[in-house]
Amino acid sequence: MIIKSKSIKSKANLSNVLRYILVGHDLTDSGFVLSRAIRGDRKYHKELEQSKGNSMLETAVLEARIDNMLTQFETNNDKRLIPHKNGNRAYHEIISFHTNDSKNLSREAMLDVARTYAKERSPNSLVVASMHRNREHLHIHVIVSAVELGGKVKRLSKNQFRELKQTMERYQEKYLKLEHSRVNHSKKKNHRF
Repeated sequence: MIIKSKSIKSKANLSNVLRYILVGHDLTDSGFVLSRAIRGDRKYHKELEQSKGNSMLETAVLEARIDNMLTQFETNNDKRLIPHKNGNRAYHEIISFHTNDSKNLSREAMLDVARTYAKERSPNSLVVASMHRNREHLHIHVIVSAVELGGKVKRLSKNQFRELKQTMERYQEKYLKLEHSRVNHSKKKNHRF
């Protein structure tokens, strides 16, 4: 698996990324939305299920869900123990699998990857993740708050990020047993699939 990370510095960018990962994708039948520490999100999930077939209602519920998530990310960001004017609000991370392995990955396996990644990446932070099938390969978009629930900034160094990638590679090897999605995350140049 390939894992990439991009920082999100503005409220507008966070809103755009939330909208991108949640809007226009079939997330109820074949995909999923994972939210951790987002208060009230189950209510929106149920309302989305009930609004299937009514596109106006579905759009309204989805917009309310995005606003709720954005408000909680912003409120959490305001709790920084050490305020920083231009600090990262969140990180947009993408976990991708090789096209040839995508057909062997179930929704449940991808959901487990997202849960494992969230736990390993930042167990005390707000997280929103969703699976996308809009390309030839399956991938998961993850938004992780840059500030933990207690106000501590959660930033990974290059070495910590490499260790996280290696942890996820071991997870993939043990539980997913994928043939084509192996990546060497050593200090040397990556050997990508």
